[in-house]
Amino acid sequence: MKVMQYYIVTLLMIFFLTGCSQKQIPETDMVPYDIVTAIMESQPALPSFKQITPEDEDFILWVSDYYYILSEQVSDGVICYADGVEAAEIAVLLMEDEKDCKAAEEALDEYIKNRAGVFEGYAPQQAALAREGITVVNGRYIALLICQDTTAARTAFLGCFGESEESGESSEKQNEGAEDIYDSEAVLQAWKSGDDSSLSEMNLSILNAARSVIEQEIRDDMSDYEKELAIHDWITGWSSFDYSVFGRSSQEGFAPGSDTPYGVLIAQSAMCHGYSSTFQLFMDMLDIECITVFGIPGNNGVEHSWNMVKLDGEWYCVDAAWDDPIGGSPGHNYFNVTSDYLRKGSIHHWDETSVPEATSTVYAYSK
Repeated sequence: MKVMQYYIVTLLMIFFLTGCSQKQIPETDMVPYDIVTAIMESQPALPSFKQITPEDEDFILWVSDYYYILSEQVSDGVICYADGVEAAEIAVLLMEDEKDCKAAEEALDEYIKNRAGVFEGYAPQQAALAREGITVVNGRYIALLICQDTTAARTAFLGCFGESEESGESSEKQNEGAEDIYDSEAVLQAWKSGDDSSLSEMNLSILNAARSVIEQEIRDDMSDYEKELAIHDWITGWSSFDYSVFGRSSQEGFAPGSDTPYGVLIAQSAMCHGYSSTFQLFMDMLDIECITVFGIPGNNGVEHSWNMVKLDGEWYCVDAAWDDPIGGSPGHNYFNVTSDYLRKGSIHHWDETSVPEATSTVYAYSK
């Protein structure tokens, strides 16, 4: 009898230990809306958010076209984003299958990088906020966290499953690639101080290339207009437009770095954000007042960007990308033009309350 009892106890212990060693699937009684609410409550301050749920027509568009996640892989979710010149965004998605989370996480990491690029030059603080964004995966749930305190947001997300900071793989993964992101402020600081020891490999290559261009193209006796024209002509003559930007599948899209000065200076191929961020960098290095304007997509759904420079107290519009047309020769059709001139086109749409009006023609291009 004692032998039988021994075997029974042994079998129970083996069963118990085996069960404890298996990976537990995270469970929660909270729906994505509740989880998003908990995350938002963890933040010291948030801008006004717009909310999208599966009941909204934009949900599938947002998931597939912005996040590059197959919509059929998402069973539920809530997306909260700030409109206007605000990078803050919090989203929680419930995937149909846990095996789809890896690809979804990679897609969201890429989305975060691209969002940072959108604000570069025009809104440095928002670009920095986006760069610090993270993704967190737990079971079938994945969270996109672009907010002021990502550590608190991550803790709040995991807390909805009764977990703590044990599952840190996602945020660590995000931080690993941080050095490969273009940092305009770091590049400018290194240019001004002469100390480039803290720059990442990519940012150092951008700075060295920009230094070389200025040494070759810029003279001390040049006026700001002459410097601006020299940089514009160098950019349009050196780089070409990145055709990959027209890819429609999640496997295509623009090439890495194409939306930063790396695309123009190193790869010699960039999309519009690459042209505008490069022009912005050079103007900042040359102490010529300049801003980057990010347009509002028109009927064609294209988001475009260009620059504005201030010469002798007057603003002028410059679109280096459109002065370097696909299949054509570089020109000056969009160099130092007025705002009205841009309005006549089909792609230049912008929030006119957020940027100055360009009316002067004193420094318009003339042969």
